[in-house]
Formats: sequence, structure tokens, C-alpha cells
Amino acid sequence: MGPTLTDAHRRLLRMIFDRGAEGASLALSKWLGREVRLAVSDVELVELEKAGELLGPPEALVAACVMGLTGRLTGSILMVFEDRSGLALVDLLLHQPIGTTTSWGELEQSAAKETTNIIGCAYVNALAAHLPGGAGASDDELVPTPPTFLHEFAGSLLEFALMEQALERDRLLLIRSEFAGGPDMPQLNWTLLLVPSPAALEALAASLAGLERRPSV
Repeated sequence: MGPTLTDAHRRLLRMIFDRGAEGASLALSKWLGREVRLAVSDVELVELEKAGELLGPPEALVAACVMGLTGRLTGSILMVFEDRSGLALVDLLLHQPIGTTTSWGELEQSAAKETTNIIGCAYVNALAAHLPGGAGASDDELVPTPPTFLHEFAGSLLEFALMEQALERDRLLLIRSEFAGGPDMPQLNWTLLLVPSPAALEALAASLAGLERRPSV
């Protein structure tokens, strides 16, 4: 099973990702042209084989954007939208009534990928800032790759998204986010998944242990 994360580690991650959510909220508000807020409701390390169950019924369609990670931590980031929520987000971006968009064309996929880039980079930046060597750029800078789009059933999404890595990555970090934008905004449900490589998970656990020993983060 390799390294695990203690309750103290998860509390530290929650604090780090809370800061990422603040940055994501500012960037997303500019992207949408209206004030919105992202808040982290939970951070949990889960088994890869069980993660699909948390994305919804196996037969439910979900949209996902996948970003690879290179540098000090290797792995993948997945932003997974309920199909209805993803299409509603597109309507918000295009300033049209919710329900107008009913399918994922090139424009809709591009909007989802750019949203994922905004949110994913905000979380990655917050994580990188609190890892050893986080100040300044280096050859080991934590860098996300451009997102790719997937539209799959919830039951098979992770198999497609992590096809090349599934044999060596058996756990992922699930970051539940709540989206709020006022009484006239639709409820948008999405899940951020951080899938570290085994070496990255070990490095992350060691980094968090180091943060525990510091007076403050």
C-alpha cells in the first residue's frame, strides 16, 4: 500500500487547498464575469477502485478534463463534472439561459478545459507554494500539462482517464468543492481528483510531515 496520510496531513492539505480555492474563486469570477466562490468541503485519500463510485451511478454520463503533472510531484489532476453541471457552466460562460447547451461540441469542450486550467492551476500553485523548495522556479517546478476532455460513463471514466497509470497508482486524493454564486445561480457539482504517482504520494506525505513540525504553514 505504501505511504498513507494521517488526519493531521489531511488537515494541512485542507488548509492548503482552501487557499487554492481562494485563488480559483478570484480567477473563476473574472472568467465568468460575475462573483463566484469555491470552497473545499472535504479532502480524502481513497482507493482508486472505489473512486468511481463517488462520481455517481456507473451509467451516469460525466464530463472530465485531465491534466498531467510534471516536476516535483508527478501524476494527474481530473476535474469531473456532472453532465448537467458541466453544460450549465458552459451556459454561464456564454451568458445564455441555463439549459441552452445540450451537447459537448468543440466550443463547449474548450470552455470546460479552460475552466479546468484555471481551477487546476490555482490548486497546483497553492500546493507547490507549501512544498519544500516552493519559493521560485526551478527544474523541479510543479507544472500542469494542457487539459484533455473526456465524456464517459462514471463507471468507466477513471479507466479511460488513467489507462496508462492505473497499474501503478492505487490511490487518489479526492477534493470535494462547493460552488456558490448567488441565489440565481444553478447548483454546479464537480469533483477534483489528484492522482499522485507512488513516488509523488511518498514525497507529499514526507512534505506534510515536515510542515507539521513547523510553527505555522
